[in-house]
Amino acid sequence: MNLRVRRNAERLQGALSADALAQLAVDPIAAVASHLRLRAVAVGPTTEECSCDGAYLPEYGAICYVPTPNSRRENFTVLHEFGHHLVRSDDDLLSELADLDRDGGLVAEERICDAFAGSVLIPDASVQTVLSGGRPRASHLRLLYDATVGSLEACAVRLAERIGCDGYVALMDPTTRRIRFASASPQCEHAWGRGTLLPHGHAAWKAVNGAYQGQGDIVWSSGKRRRMWLDAVGSSRLVVAVFSDDPYFGSSPTGLTVLDDPGITRDTGVLLSGTCRHCGGPAWGTKACDKCGDPTCKHCGRCGCGAPAPSMRTCPKCHLTKPRALFPRGSAECRDCVQP
Repeated sequence: MNLRVRRNAERLQGALSADALAQLAVDPIAAVASHLRLRAVAVGPTTEECSCDGAYLPEYGAICYVPTPNSRRENFTVLHEFGHHLVRSDDDLLSELADLDRDGGLVAEERICDAFAGSVLIPDASVQTVLSGGRPRASHLRLLYDATVGSLEACAVRLAERIGCDGYVALMDPTTRRIRFASASPQCEHAWGRGTLLPHGHAAWKAVNGAYQGQGDIVWSSGKRRRMWLDAVGSSRLVVAVFSDDPYFGSSPTGLTVLDDPGITRDTGVLLSGTCRHCGGPAWGTKACDKCGDPTCKHCGRCGCGAPAPSMRTCPKCHLTKPRALFPRGSAECRDCVQP
């Protein structure tokens, strides 16, 4: 499921000119409006996969987004959805995503678009200055926000890239007890959806109007949980939390360096399966190659690295496998299915 998110985000940027990228960084809404129709809406979509308050509508060449006059959030939202547009214009990337199962492809694309929006708004130099050679802490998010024109969400994405292990940077609303936004580190296999409801007793709420460092649970909407180390700061309106498998920001208040509560429900890895692009044998497992996103073949022991590009693709609408030439550029569906 790991599709080298950073590489693919840079690939999307490479499809744009230097002038276009500069305009996107200064005034994202005006810049995107020169490419697509923009429509402000009162309420955005809420799904487990969706990471922001917007939607890309390829059939209309349009983006819907929720305006945020008192914050920079709409900048990240519009750039994220513009990232979906750029993905649809890249046949090779579409093919790479299509090789995953539907859920895996959706999560991978969301992360690519998050990374694209974050890197456009917040340059590497700013992140390096704020971190000063260290790894992300909850307090770094406000420092990065003040040093750039990026939204809180964009800052969370850029910090999550530097966690260095399984982890998340989350914006959490103490009033509604819901996740406003959560960005997973590149190592994570599971997204944490916007709008996920958290329990009253969640450890992050200990940081309301203060700070907390210890242990806390990732709680998915499915009810599954995973315990991680937690560093959080917050107010009555927002808690910023960094979750990590590695307690690099310090041990728990009791001095423990091993996570307690061993009976907690753990998340389960997504089983990846498919056919080897080298020998045609079965390829399956819960881990995928960091470079190509394929699991290891059980016959020849290779992943997809170095394999020739597939000459056939499967249309998600008619479910027929056809030559790549029968798929219009930028479309996941074959010509027969996209024709009126």
